[in-house]
Amino acid sequence: MVYRILGRACAALLLLGMTAGLARADGILQQILSRGTLRVAVLPSLPPYSKVLPSGEPEGYDIDIAKKLADALKVKPEFVVTDIPGRITSLQTRKVDVTIADFTRTVERSTTIAFTEPYLVTTMRLLVPVDFKGKAIAELGDGAGIKIAISRGGTAEQAVPANLPKATLVRFNTQADEMSALLNGQADAMAEDDFYNSQAIKDRPGKLRQLDGLLARAEIGIGLPSGDPDFLRVLNLFVEQLNASGNNAKMFKQWFGFDQPTITVHY
Repeated sequence: MVYRILGRACAALLLLGMTAGLARADGILQQILSRGTLRVAVLPSLPPYSKVLPSGEPEGYDIDIAKKLADALKVKPEFVVTDIPGRITSLQTRKVDVTIADFTRTVERSTTIAFTEPYLVTTMRLLVPVDFKGKAIAELGDGAGIKIAISRGGTAEQAVPANLPKATLVRFNTQADEMSALLNGQADAMAEDDFYNSQAIKDRPGKLRQLDGLLARAEIGIGLPSGDPDFLRVLNLFVEQLNASGNNAKMFKQWFGFDQPTITVHY
């Protein structure tokens, strides 16, 4: 009787192992390798992270990271242009395999999708016209009377109210629309990350500046569908090697024009 029970237990374990093996064989990584392409969600108007050229081809820092990942997997990158809210939904619907789009990992987002370890750490700041009154976020008080352009579905939806609870939020799906609102006076300020703001100021000399102080800290990672630990393991190894090799720092300096800040978190 003991041997029969043990035999059944072993059979059950064997079946479980076979089932797990089948799940891995049918996982996202195997689908990518079988297809020969890595489908990547990217943003169309967030230079120098990414932008779409008149030819229809994307370019930028995030685009180069996607190409590096595709090379590591020995497949071709296939770019799918999306907006801010689409960064999550495209993963949930399996329209794409990964999202590489200045994507801040948060607990809220991680309840529906997964993230790798960060390949970049930045801060959220306020971009304003040069004639804006005030030099720092701290001078704005509770934000009453100030209209701030933010990305719909972005982390600014939580960060701005947390710091400026009475500010009016003006929501847009793309950073290009946010910028247009800022330049035409539809918004008084624009909440985006420090690196985007630096490029925007450089591209529009004499028109924009950044306020002192920060709204939030942001760890930027690669987004992927939840529930596939093997794929997450491979992506985390890719990010670790990208950072350790110095390739990430080289690409960052190429696109942003200054040295990449440290990625290691110090509490």
